Amino acid sequence: MLDNIPDGTHCFVDANLIIDYIVDFAPFSQQCEVFFKRVQAGALLASTSATVVGEAVHKIMLAEAMQQHGLARQGLAHRLQRKRDLITTLSKHQKVSGFVRGLGVHVEAVTLDLIERAAALSVQHELLTNDAITVASMEKLGLTHLATNDDNFDTLPGFTIWKPR
Repeated sequence: MLDNIPDGTHCFVDANLIIDYIVDFAPFSQQCEVFFKRVQAGALLASTSATVVGEAVHKIMLAEAMQQHGLARQGLAHRLQRKRDLITTLSKHQKVSGFVRGLGVHVEAVTLDLIERAAALSVQHELLTNDAITVASMEKLGLTHLATNDDNFDTLPGFTIWKPR
């Protein structure tokens, strides 16, 4: 549980915590809110990557489109590309960068070297690209604590995984 993270821990923050908080995805949003308040208060240190922030922006845009326009999840991105006028009605995704900046979260740049390392980690640990970039970013930053709601990291050796459940 996110509540159990000891004060002073430096965590890498995954996209789904940002998404769950901003989209107000029950039952996880309340735990995410408490986690982010601890980060803002300085009780926890937090880092993430530019890929994570971009993923959160994208998924929050899609979630808002589903909520506002009653669109089904399957093929949603392609429908939005064909009906671009719907994108102008969406705003929650615009809050992500300000939210991350306001928390004082370090955002690690994603370089070609990092992507190259992530590609190797992807094969080694059977991870999709964005998850492998998370692991490569954590490795670069020397972090072993991951705040996520994603089960794909559960089998990684040497990591402590914290979830809002």
